[in-house]
Amino acid sequence: MKGRNFRGVLFIFWIILATLSAVWILFSVIFDVNLILTETIYQFVLLISCLSLIIATISIHEMLTNAKNKIIDQKIKEKNVRDVYRYQQLLNPPAADMNN
Repeated sequence: MKGRNFRGVLFIFWIILATLSAVWILFSVIFDVNLILTETIYQFVLLISCLSLIIATISIHEMLTNAKNKIIDQKIKEKNVRDVYRYQQLLNPPAADMNN
């Protein structure tokens, strides 16, 4: 349970970081183009924001892909168990069905 909560908090953190970065980039490009072109600190902050957006997007994609793969693996395991059970039922049918 502890790892599950941590992953949930981490996922929410990356979502918030990606959203804030995207909004800041959009706001800066629309309203403060002159500041970005003239001030080095704004260029640095824009670069950091772009990098954090890229990292957050990649992390979110990785988390979703891992979750999807775990679900697929679980379904494959369940299907295999069902197939083994059906095979055992085929080899050893219940005694009640034999008394027809």
